[in-house]
Amino acid sequence: DVIAGIEWAVRRKIPIANMSLGSDEGSTALKRAVAAAAQAGVTLVVSAGNSGGAVGYPARYPETIAVGASDKNDAAAPFTSRGPDIDFIAPGVKIKSVKLGGGWLELSGTSMAAPHVAGLAALAVARGARGPREVRAALNTASLLIAPLEVKFQGAGMIDAAKIR
Repeated sequence: DVIAGIEWAVRRKIPIANMSLGSDEGSTALKRAVAAAAQAGVTLVVSAGNSGGAVGYPARYPETIAVGASDKNDAAAPFTSRGPDIDFIAPGVKIKSVKLGGGWLELSGTSMAAPHVAGLAALAVARGARGPREVRAALNTASLLIAPLEVKFQGAGMIDAAKIR
């Protein structure tokens, strides 16, 4: 189903796709689908995972933008996955979310952080970025490292929307 969703985004030329999902294991078919999406110009923004350990799949694939979670104090959330595969960090603790059937609730996880970055990626596209490389470059340029947070938690840091060009 995940691969079918990626293929659907490619067929429809969707510029940005958020993937708030993940697994401890990758597959050859998933790796091929992610690579094909990048080649087709689809930027995949993916939650890094909530294991507190290594980044999961598909976020671990280099063609994706892997997002870790921060709390309200810009510290790494204790559950967030970490390591060299993290590209950015975004708010992911007690995020107000729509409740199925109506109303609101607060949720935590990298699945809450990834949509923040997907929205910022869409802003980069609206400002002229085309394809995953240009989107990533625009986000990198607009990101700020959070001191004293280690790079393994934040990658290039937190993205400042006002700096996206």
